[in-house]
Amino acid sequence: MKHFALFALLIILFGCSGEDSQYVDKTPPVRPKMIPHLGTPGDPDIYINDAWMEITDENNGIDTVPDGNKMRIMWEPFIDTDLSHLKIYRFSDIDPDPIEIDQIPANMHNYLDQGPLVERVWYSYFIELFDVAGNSAVSDTVSYALLAKPFLVGPEDGATVDIENLEFLWNRADDRTGFYRVLVWNHHRQLLWHGDLYLALEDDPLSMTFPILGDLDTPINPGDVLRWRVDYFDYDDLNQMNMGSKSEERIFIVSP
Repeated sequence: MKHFALFALLIILFGCSGEDSQYVDKTPPVRPKMIPHLGTPGDPDIYINDAWMEITDENNGIDTVPDGNKMRIMWEPFIDTDLSHLKIYRFSDIDPDPIEIDQIPANMHNYLDQGPLVERVWYSYFIELFDVAGNSAVSDTVSYALLAKPFLVGPEDGATVDIENLEFLWNRADDRTGFYRVLVWNHHRQLLWHGDLYLALEDDPLSMTFPILGDLDTPINPGDVLRWRVDYFDYDDLNQMNMGSKSEERIFIVSP
């Protein structure tokens, strides 16, 4: 009788195990989608997801950052809810074989490649997304190249300035041609103005004068704290798009 009971118990256990194995999740996540370089602040709005969108540093896809020779990548929100983590892969013109550079939780929306990366080299990235059952899906690939950064000369960080006579000064990023974009934001990170300087070879420092206040759409008041930087771009014929970099950011205070 004891042997019969043990035999029955084994049948129940193995039977349940077999039944559970039929419901193991073998479906991979929906393929993740990377966001390519959509533009840079100051570019015209773009039409995406059935709406016109202003291009900002927070939504423009793969791009460089003001801090160091680094690259930030981002992807569209994931669809699945049973996600675990993702792996990030990188390859480049000089290292064509993809390597895994990091693993991060699946609730992250972007990633900063600390590098340091080499100027004028095209870096490409893709991700592999995993669910809790271990299934995975691989994204498409995005690419971008960074340039040397412009060095800001004036106004000094934290200076109080008369914006009626304000001139931005910076040293060129390298000995190539291209164009520079001066950007000014208010403390809400709202873009107030930008100006582009296309150049051949010119002497340092390069400069651009702030516009007359009446030409701005958003009012500026005495005591306002404004932020500025200079972006640098150069067109790459092979990849049919600009490479880019961002200078450090500085603030200045509008004088009474």
